[in-house]
Amino acid sequence: MLVIDYSIGSALVLRFIAHAPGFESFGAEIAWETGLRGGSVYKVLDLFTRRGVVEVTRVVPARHGTPRRYVQLTEVGRELAAEWSVMRRVTLAAERLRETAAALSLPRGNSLSRVAATLDKDDLTWVTFDVDKLVEAVLGRSDGRRAGCDGVVSVQQAGSRP
Repeated sequence: MLVIDYSIGSALVLRFIAHAPGFESFGAEIAWETGLRGGSVYKVLDLFTRRGVVEVTRVVPARHGTPRRYVQLTEVGRELAAEWSVMRRVTLAAERLRETAAALSLPRGNSLSRVAATLDKDDLTWVTFDVDKLVEAVLGRSDGRRAGCDGVVSVQQAGSRP
């Protein structure tokens, strides 16, 4: 089990990366957007990298100064973000659906991707399926018990708005 002490700085960094496109960002952007000092951000990123919460995905050379190192949340990082309540479980479920579609080599615009895109919306009051049941079916119950999949979603309904 991963143990990282919760701090406001760590939570802000984790929350920012958890909501960045593709769960990917870099230190200067995180510092700018969160209002944290660069040294604090890089200390947290170093800890997160050593603990497997993030991984370096690419390094972009800079015209001046240090190259920009992009980091991305790992599965461990996504679980920590959900545990610390800095990432909505529905966001995590949407990402899992996209990963499943990619692993199955499904064509663009497939049903899983459409449901994931629906889950990415901030307002889910209009959807015609039980979001909580879907999240439980994808991620398991938050209390660790096994989730059932009966009556979760009709794929035709998932991509349409009333």
